[in-house]
Amino acid sequence: MKKFQLCCIGHITLDKVITPQSTVYMPGGTAFYCSHAIRCFGDVSYTLVTAVGATEMSVIEQLRATGIDVTALPSSHSVYFENIYGDNPDERTQRVLAKADPFTPSSLPDINAQVYHLGALLADDFSIDVIKDLARKGRVAVDSQATSVKYANSMFTPSTGQTSGKPSPTSTTSK
Repeated sequence: MKKFQLCCIGHITLDKVITPQSTVYMPGGTAFYCSHAIRCFGDVSYTLVTAVGATEMSVIEQLRATGIDVTALPSSHSVYFENIYGDNPDERTQRVLAKADPFTPSSLPDINAQVYHLGALLADDFSIDVIKDLARKGRVAVDSQATSVKYANSMFTPSTGQTSGKPSPTSTTSK
């Protein structure tokens, strides 16, 4: 079985971005952007494991067409974020309109990698058991976005662990 240098596991999102000038729909999420960044290195053996709804398979095919190795697990939905920006582009309101199925030890394929990067977007994307299982096989890095914000009633707010009124770079504020 092939051993990859890096495996990113995370949801690809469908983002609805609303600004005073326009509304745009685009793919996003840690897994999506990590995949494009790693592809630029060329000499890194890399694979992506994601879970998407059937309606987002065109994004998977686009990634594969660029040479990215992708395993797409079925999910009842894809993560769907709505980002609303006003006149100040540094402030946004983010809502979660749909959530994908979480990753579990039994849902993940047997992929060997030196490093596993977990691109967590929401707190329940990965159980601690996933982290423990992957740590037995290689090093594990977990994106902190899911731990820096709270999600309730489809809205994100800064977590209670913040020490200032300003959001951290990975936080999303609700105005």
